Amino acid sequence: MKVRDIFQKKVNYLTPDTSLSEASKYIFGHKHKGLPVINGKTKKLIGFITEQDILSRVFPDVRNLMEDYVHERDFEVMEARVKNVLSQKVKDAMCKKVVSIHIDDAVLKAESIMSVKSISRLPVVDSKGKLIGIITKGDIFKALVGTSWFKNKGIK
Repeated sequence: MKVRDIFQKKVNYLTPDTSLSEASKYIFGHKHKGLPVINGKTKKLIGFITEQDILSRVFPDVRNLMEDYVHERDFEVMEARVKNVLSQKVKDAMCKKVVSIHIDDAVLKAESIMSVKSISRLPVVDSKGKLIGIITKGDIFKALVGTSWFKNKGIK
């Protein structure tokens, strides 16, 4: 079975110049874990941004707490940081070393990549690197066990 047989053709995406405020609306508002980032003109996949990429810019990590304990516990400073972070662009926070899968690759190759990289979705690209969809672990599971299993369990 190939990725082309089961991937989702409808995929939300962002461009590098989208604000993190707008990206947050898509990611958190639609319960996405992350979204692909494309070049707006060519639709070529150039990155991926996750909810963690955004959250890690807002909240202090252990290193920050240890280095500047007083300021990292100042909640007014944190609130100001949120406004600053949300005014930044997706290109400032996205992962540029994006992992993707080609439409003609095997479904189990996609699952293997997701397992090794500890991710639950992969952007699907064509031979030119253009984003054409997305595939998730759920898509693969449904394809492997068959939709009849879900129907028998009363799941749509």
